[in-house]
Amino acid sequence: MIPYDLPKLPSPFFKQNDRTAKLLIWSVSIIVFIAIAFLTKVKLNVDIGFDPHIFAAINAMINSIVAILLVAALLAVKSKKYFLHKKLMIAAIILSIFFYFLMYAI
Repeated sequence: MIPYDLPKLPSPFFKQNDRTAKLLIWSVSIIVFIAIAFLTKVKLNVDIGFDPHIFAAINAMINSIVAILLVAALLAVKSKKYFLHKKLMIAAIILSIFFYFLMYAI
């Protein structure tokens, strides 16, 4: 038995099977799909002065690390190691944000 009280977890923002959550998820998914479909038609002819294929290698490395972190987070939550799960998920999100800034914002 634990000699101290654990902090109470906050309630989720959306309830399970919440109609608003489903509507939000579907709306964002459709908007992103349409944006990607539209952006595949756009071609920019710009000389950037270096080989842009280096980004593909960086992309592959970051995505591989994120995939490993997500699998590790899944294993952590299945073994009820919630704090480790939280740290792994935060690391995966930070790497995903880093990927976004590296690939799209620069």
